[in-house]
Amino acid sequence: MKKALSILFLLFVAFQASAKDHFFNRLEKLYEKDSKNCLIVAKRHIKFFPEQAASYFFCAKIFEDKFKKAKNVRAQYIHINKAMNFALQFDKLSDEELKERAKWTDFKVELLNETQELVDLLDLRNDFSQKERLDDKFSKLNGDYVDVVIVTDKNEIKNVFNVRNATTLFYGMPTGKEFVESASLTEEQKLLVLINQERKRLGMEPLEWEEGLAKASRYHSYDLATQNYFNHSSYDRVDGELVKVGGTFDRIPKYYSKSFVNGENIAAGYQSAEQTFKQWMDSKAHYKIIFNPKSKKIGIGVFYYENSPFGYYWTMSTAL
Repeated sequence: MKKALSILFLLFVAFQASAKDHFFNRLEKLYEKDSKNCLIVAKRHIKFFPEQAASYFFCAKIFEDKFKKAKNVRAQYIHINKAMNFALQFDKLSDEELKERAKWTDFKVELLNETQELVDLLDLRNDFSQKERLDDKFSKLNGDYVDVVIVTDKNEIKNVFNVRNATTLFYGMPTGKEFVESASLTEEQKLLVLINQERKRLGMEPLEWEEGLAKASRYHSYDLATQNYFNHSSYDRVDGELVKVGGTFDRIPKYYSKSFVNGENIAAGYQSAEQTFKQWMDSKAHYKIIFNPKSKKIGIGVFYYENSPFGYYWTMSTAL
């Protein structure tokens, strides 16, 4: 009897898994053919089967598509807010197999980048209530708690950093003397080449490499990875909460003060310069910073931390 029950249980589990796969495939085909109908079906499925994750993923994708097509900030906020709501539910309910099938990591990085871009815009417009709502959802989707380790001895910092076995090495605002090793000097230079090739094509002057800006960029990429956040301002984790310790243009001049610092781009999730360049080219706000005709200097920093949500983090800083 026990053996029979075991077999029945395994058959039931297999049937459930097969049903989930079938529904995901159905929604995927429907999304490619008719996203409007896909949204109707997915929402109806959520109503009757709220614990099944696939529907939330496609709802998130469809509202992200709507965000990309929106013609004003209000519409962008409405759509990205809904996309984030569904994304949070998918992240909560899905297993690793489903996340892999949905290419969740790529989509999550894209959604976080778009949300951060809109948060920055809302901040400039003084739309603080909407900014706070998105900020809260951004923090929840961005990752889990990372312990804070305070290190003060410079030799200890270098030794711990080189083996990369600590959750974080620096705390508070940098002094400009912190040493952060690039994950790939080659990829940093590749990105510089891609940027300058496109600037040349547009009839613009190429940007000149500035190591001080590169050091500032590497530090911020490192901080994003080890403190587990994604923002232009600098933060620390204190008792599981993000605490702002300084702004973008407070931090960068610690490393570079020869001329006016006028821009910063951040990205996460990709190892290669080509993929990161495409991320920024596809974003209006990031594109404007790369192709600002007033900019003369640039520094790029990529950092990898295996225990971070996205692995690779990129920062690009520009100055006059």
